[in-house]
Amino acid sequence: MKIKKIVALTTVGLLSIAFLAACGNSSKSGSKASDKVTTVTIAQTADSKPYAYKDGDKLTGFDIEVLKAVDKKLPEYKFDYKTVTDEAILTDIDAGRSQIGANNFGKTPEREKKYLFSSPISENVNAIFSSTKNNYTSIKDLIGKKTEIPAGTNYGAIFEAWNKANPDKKINVTYSERSLTDRLAAVESGQIDFLFASKLAAENFAKQHNITVASNIPDLKDYPTFKTYEYFILDNSQEKLQKAVNKELKALYEDGTLAKLSKTYYGGDYAPSADNYK
Repeated sequence: MKIKKIVALTTVGLLSIAFLAACGNSSKSGSKASDKVTTVTIAQTADSKPYAYKDGDKLTGFDIEVLKAVDKKLPEYKFDYKTVTDEAILTDIDAGRSQIGANNFGKTPEREKKYLFSSPISENVNAIFSSTKNNYTSIKDLIGKKTEIPAGTNYGAIFEAWNKANPDKKINVTYSERSLTDRLAAVESGQIDFLFASKLAAENFAKQHNITVASNIPDLKDYPTFKTYEYFILDNSQEKLQKAVNKELKALYEDGTLAKLSKTYYGGDYAPSADNYK
């Protein structure tokens, strides 16, 4: 009788140990599951200086360095950078091959219906590019003049908003798929009157291709329609990722990192104002 009782107690003890071990293993596996790192694919170009470009074998640029700083603060994510053409960035997101697009993206009403956006990472430094003969310096100089831009860009949204609000001061807009370099050459030759474009990017292309144009940053105090910001663009299913990125962008603004990177890549502090990070 005593032997049976001892065996029974031993069996219960062994089962208890096994149960506790199983619970311990379950807890560990649960911990590993919660610590799982999610890979986020970033689609960007490698020839869009100063936003995303190759310096030797190193991928760098303002957009890239901001993303690297964000990634350091998000241990639950690992950012993987994928080089595609500029035209393929949104296609890659649409197909689910990438979750974030980076290359000086601006907002348009059409894009906002389809994608998520990060908080702004910089205030765009745009300039008026015209022939050295015309040398336009103000938005008022552009009234009645002709420009050419790709369809679906934030620049198109700017001009459409301006023309709608100012029907007596319209700017003539033609849409085309010509590259920025080709359009700069068209400005130089007088085929089109001006471009309103990223100062640094357009100046780099003009320099690379020996195109001589005037470049002037206009005062936008009286022309807020022309004020634009730069964002990261996200797949519309990535709300959780969007919130995580925005939290770290706010921290990078507050600790001065955005201003520092802006000075490095843009030559000045073009970090957005604090009210963009509420």
